[in-house]
Amino acid sequence: MLSIRPTVSQHVFSVFGRSIHPELVLSCQSRTIQKTHYRARIDITSDGHLISFTGSRGATLSEVVGSKQQSLPQQRKLLSLPLRGRSSDELEGKRGLRYRSQFELEHFSAEMFWMLQNQLQSCVSPDEMIHSFDSSGRMPFGAISFIHIETRERQLLIQAFHTFPDDYSIVKSMTTFHVEKE
Repeated sequence: MLSIRPTVSQHVFSVFGRSIHPELVLSCQSRTIQKTHYRARIDITSDGHLISFTGSRGATLSEVVGSKQQSLPQQRKLLSLPLRGRSSDELEGKRGLRYRSQFELEHFSAEMFWMLQNQLQSCVSPDEMIHSFDSSGRMPFGAISFIHIETRERQLLIQAFHTFPDDYSIVKSMTTFHVEKE
């Protein structure tokens, strides 16, 4: 798949109180996790990621890191923030779902960025997803999306790293979805 990620200034961090149809994003990689108390789908997309989390009582929360140009629904959008600086949020979803996230945009020197990019590319385990994008032409290498997944019986923890070589920037996010006991 040939793809070049939009610049970091064109990205937003959004949360929805609903599922997002996978056909609204260009998925590069996908993984589904099924536990007793939840089901989750994690996609590395051409712009960042999409995580849809559905609890055992049917409520869904979806997190999207993507381009402002993506045509995402406006219905039940709970949060939408430009990817700048640092942010931390918590939401109480319907039917016992809890959501907590934080993200940070960091800028690095060219040398440090190159080292971090290489470290991300060397990490591969069953609990991780990684996708390398094509170069924009300005740099000899393309962006990387890296996602680390930790599952528990009532909780899902996602750590995501999205690199932006043209800006020497990395967006780091950590998200926790939790299903309360009934």
